[in-house]
Amino acid sequence: MAQYMYYINYQDYEADLCALEMRALFNKSIETKVFFSDQWIEESISPYIKSRLEVLHEATTFEELIQMIKENKYIVDAFKVQYVPVIKPELSDREQKKITKAVGYVIEGFPSFEYPEIIYGVTCYDNKWYFGIVVYNTMLWKKHMSKPNSYSSSLGLNTAKAILNVAAKGDVSKKIIDPCCGVGTVLLEGHYSGYDITGVEIKAKVAMKARENLEYFGYQGRVILRDIKDIDEIYDAAVVDLPYGNFSESDEGNMVDIIRHAARISERQVFISSVDLTDNIREEGLVIVDQSVVYKNKSRRFTRYIWVCEGSK
Repeated sequence: MAQYMYYINYQDYEADLCALEMRALFNKSIETKVFFSDQWIEESISPYIKSRLEVLHEATTFEELIQMIKENKYIVDAFKVQYVPVIKPELSDREQKKITKAVGYVIEGFPSFEYPEIIYGVTCYDNKWYFGIVVYNTMLWKKHMSKPNSYSSSLGLNTAKAILNVAAKGDVSKKIIDPCCGVGTVLLEGHYSGYDITGVEIKAKVAMKARENLEYFGYQGRVILRDIKDIDEIYDAAVVDLPYGNFSESDEGNMVDIIRHAARISERQVFISSVDLTDNIREEGLVIVDQSVVYKNKSRRFTRYIWVCEGSK
């Protein structure tokens, strides 16, 4: 069974959200930024997974690692060797080049530094040396920051990506609904990652903006103009960014209605709100299986609460 070394990184104000996403993806708590798993996760669906190394060899010394690579007689064309920095302080550029050159010399074939077909990674972590095939998060999804339409209250890209993975546990075959999709921030991340996701919006002008955002990036997404109470189709998961605004009794009633209907049309729900609705969610009979908070920036002045729910009491 293959073993993978993952490296994750995040801003301090997103630590709780990252931990929530890792629990959903790997079904366990991740306590360190470097960890091992036999589970393969597509690195670019997550805002926090920076690299994934498929471990081919593990050794206690660099010399032992080189010998292992020699004995396995790698014959590869168009390869490249990179040092994978996973801890600080990192090795100097000179030290990294010395290590990658030594590894490259024992791989037979022709290297390609500009257009490699395979990238071998080598790194040292916790007094052990590792060699394998490395892939990096391309961060190409950050292009969504330039979407034509946006609101100041829209979810950040990292939050949108993470909660999708929390909702579907990284399974892109799951059917997801965003019943309050707004201008489509979550939809963009869903389509980029390959999720089967449908957006629903009650306001025609806002729905049009969501469609414009999807079309701008070439996504063939569905945005339905409808009230959540009129949705009958059942989905595997719902991602619900509850309406943001001045909180009043009418707002609370509206949010409770959305929570109730989201639970009616989905097996699993992720609710996001700027106010604490824990009691409201429980009063609807939903079981909160996990939860988190995320802040807009390092000032931590704007808090979003996140609840993951399944089934009912």
